[in-house]
Amino acid sequence: MEASNTELSAPLQQLMDEHVSLRADMDDFYEITEDIEFESGPAVVLLFAKLYERVSAFTDKLKAHSKREEEGLFPMMNLHLGENDRTIEVMEFEHEKAEQHLQDFLTETGKKGLSIDENTAQWIAVYAVQAHATLTQHFAKEEKVLFPLAENILSTEEKEELERFFLA
Repeated sequence: MEASNTELSAPLQQLMDEHVSLRADMDDFYEITEDIEFESGPAVVLLFAKLYERVSAFTDKLKAHSKREEEGLFPMMNLHLGENDRTIEVMEFEHEKAEQHLQDFLTETGKKGLSIDENTAQWIAVYAVQAHATLTQHFAKEEKVLFPLAENILSTEEKEELERFFLA
């Protein structure tokens, strides 16, 4: 997929800008997962505690971003797309998939609590790796296809309404 040259309106640019921040956070926690994979002993448990902190904070930021898309952008776009168009359905599925990986990470960590060992930390960290992979592909699709499509199909009034929704 090629990068789009479409200039985005303020609310769509906001979503794009949020990807930059979210991607930086994702890359940060992904680096920790790599360290966990290659370390051993007590260092793994310490790194895992750091990973848990980062993934928890990231999950909250991602939920806020997803809400803007799912409750604001997606319904507006669906009004313009044909009933056989599955663009938004695919985006929502990818949101669910990424959120499930993150939730699995948090749930499994919660079950283990303070009694986590090196092997458990390593297999639970795989959920964070899966979330990173899913979101990396998802963000690319939104940036190259979805946001330019929204820019072209939404009216000026709808974009203004979207901007007000984001501020509320």
